[in-house]
Amino acid sequence: MRKIALSLLISCFSVLGIHADEGMWVVGNISAKVDSILHSMGLELTADELYSTEHPSLNNAIVQFGGFCSGVVVSPDGLVFTNHHCGFGSIQSHSTPKHDYLKNGFFAKKFEDELPNEGLFVLFHIKTVDVTDIVLGAVPQGASDQQKYAIIDSVSTRLMQMVDYSGKGIESEVNPFYRGSKYFLSVYQRYDDVRLVYAPPQSIGKFGGDTDNWMWPRQCCDFSVFRIYADKNNDPAEYSKDNQPYHPMQYAHVSTQGYQDGSYAMTLGYPGSTDRYLSSYGIESTMRTTNDVRYQVRDVKLNILREIMRNDDAIRIMYASKYASSSNYWKFSLGQNQALDNLKVIDEKQQLEKELAEWAAQDTVARGKYIGITDSLKALYAECYPMLYARTLWSESNSDILNFVIRNSLGRRSDDFQKAVEKAYKDIDVETDKKVFLALLQNYIKHAPNGDKYLPTGIINKVDSLFGGNYEAYVNDLYSKSIFARPDDLKKVHDFDEVAKDPMVEAAMDVIDVYFALRKSNEWERAWVIEEYERLLGDGIREMNHDKEYYPDANFTLRLSYGLCKPIDFAPGTTGLKEEATSLMTTPRSFLNKHEQNPDNYDYRLIPEAYKWMKKGKFSKQYLDKNTGELPLCFLTTNDITGGNSGSGMFDGKGRLIGLAFDGNWEAMSGDLKFDNALQRCIGVDIRWVLSVMDDYSHAKRLINELTIE
Repeated sequence: MRKIALSLLISCFSVLGIHADEGMWVVGNISAKVDSILHSMGLELTADELYSTEHPSLNNAIVQFGGFCSGVVVSPDGLVFTNHHCGFGSIQSHSTPKHDYLKNGFFAKKFEDELPNEGLFVLFHIKTVDVTDIVLGAVPQGASDQQKYAIIDSVSTRLMQMVDYSGKGIESEVNPFYRGSKYFLSVYQRYDDVRLVYAPPQSIGKFGGDTDNWMWPRQCCDFSVFRIYADKNNDPAEYSKDNQPYHPMQYAHVSTQGYQDGSYAMTLGYPGSTDRYLSSYGIESTMRTTNDVRYQVRDVKLNILREIMRNDDAIRIMYASKYASSSNYWKFSLGQNQALDNLKVIDEKQQLEKELAEWAAQDTVARGKYIGITDSLKALYAECYPMLYARTLWSESNSDILNFVIRNSLGRRSDDFQKAVEKAYKDIDVETDKKVFLALLQNYIKHAPNGDKYLPTGIINKVDSLFGGNYEAYVNDLYSKSIFARPDDLKKVHDFDEVAKDPMVEAAMDVIDVYFALRKSNEWERAWVIEEYERLLGDGIREMNHDKEYYPDANFTLRLSYGLCKPIDFAPGTTGLKEEATSLMTTPRSFLNKHEQNPDNYDYRLIPEAYKWMKKGKFSKQYLDKNTGELPLCFLTTNDITGGNSGSGMFDGKGRLIGLAFDGNWEAMSGDLKFDNALQRCIGVDIRWVLSVMDDYSHAKRLINELTIE
């Protein structure tokens, strides 16, 4: 391990704070100060072993998974580990009541049995280039905010067009950093043949469900296994039965040696979105116009789905992925608001903004652009409140069939309409959709702000004039007459224009009119100004605290976070055994306890085979923790985490895989807006739990044998 002079260490910790675990650092652009802290905490890899564009490095084993999660390549034949909830949609798409892979799990016993997944892809990061001077240099002085962003979009597009695409699967994107104060061009290689190889039963992989989501202690084995396929030259290719397992430049070794309190841990993945430099007024707006609305609307929808899904296996499978996705951020919205209140984040932000105002006033010539920012933001957010509230309400309030019609009405159509119908209606039950349509329509009308400005007046007038104000009668009539409520007939239609006069299209156009009313409002235009002032606020805070390291907010680019394996030493939002609430890891005892003591809780139910296996407790010795003698299930670190990090590899100081990140903790749900050094934890599934489920439960030896296990 590299030795660091004491004076340098003291300097580094004074810069980043005693708890140096906050931060989603851009891999390949880590400063000397942060690098010193990484090595002082236990990282043994050199900078080149961690990230290199010249030779294989750990970076090359990390993938962006599907455009929504992360993953890690773990074998020379392209096996990828990610979370169960990341692979959930693929598992669900292959499931039927006869072959219920959600309920019973899936294991491909040979290569030929591995299941292709239309639309699923992985991206390997190749390189990232700073293009700030080119992008911002093209914006003339005096350009309006809208003109500025239009120019930036145009220049970014040209930069992406200049990338050398002669290599197969090459794609690129320009991403804003620090809310648009800097811009980077990232280049990736994309593989589109990604096949499902293994999934545990849902009662193991998603154990705890909504009850345990965002909570500690956890016991779920949140993983699934996929394989990347390539052509005979190892290049990206569309699915073909002739494709072969991909041979990666680098794959991660797996460690069964475990960890202890204080062990170094780092994650590598693609965190989706944070907004930690947002103003106090921006946070208040997020709470009131996003989180409150999302939670309320999804609560209405999820209550309908939950009841139907528990009484019908076919509908349970059909809606499983949609329900899981919706419920995740339903609970997140509630938890984030509670944490922001509990931690008094708005008060803290206001104090920082006050300090900025005082600092700017000390030199009005050099710092004049920062004067009055918070007053402007306060006025702008107040002005835009109804529009922002209605925008979230609108986006959350449409049923699946209505969403399908809206997409086609706006011209976002598939070249093959029949194929689009087949794909969409595979996961739509018409009677369920009708119930959701009615409930969300009534809920929207009840909660829409600003009088009639953002209401679907066409629908309302029709209900009043033809159905005496009876919304249920209107919806029943709509679904009885619309071809979009008759999938078998709809599948015979070759083009959307053939059904353009359908009553469901008429309803969709009324809903679209609301969207255009939002887009045409003055408040929508003012939102551009908000963005510019928020960017300026962040610039001012960084300039005021120029000695401090500021990482850019997450934007689904490759990032590293680091920390220590560390239990919770505060009162947690506990579910289950109290004795494990403040433990570093959980064990099969708490898993069985939740199942046995909560017979009425659907989230803790186990299929008989899984219960019998866990109860027997015959786990391979090599997967047991050397200190406790028990099988470790989930564990805690102080790493930074947010959405998109799901499936990120968790590595020890030698760069060996020790787990997969899958969640944060309830107490620190403010994390996307404010990282709390004392409370923040990352919850990971221990790789030994993963291996035991594959090996001991499913006897998936062929997969175990692919891994390099240390």
